[in-house]
Amino acid sequence: MNRFDQAGTVWPRARAAAAAVVAIVLSSSAANAEKPPWQGCRPASKVEYESAKRQYLLRSRVGTYVKTGPIWKRSYWYCHL
Repeated sequence: MNRFDQAGTVWPRARAAAAAVVAIVLSSSAANAEKPPWQGCRPASKVEYESAKRQYLLRSRVGTYVKTGPIWKRSYWYCHL
């Protein structure tokens, strides 16, 4: 068996494995849609969160900004206290 025969059998397997991983990730992400950390929270943008952070307003008497989720898929919330 030469190297071309080996490569011909390896790449289809790699493509099938990659397609399976993508399908699993997409199906699990839809099922695990991010929910608010508690009642009374609204979605906030990353820009809004970062702006509040620069102005030292992540926590106030009225509400707080919350960042949830893993590093690769962050969700930002503004929650009334």
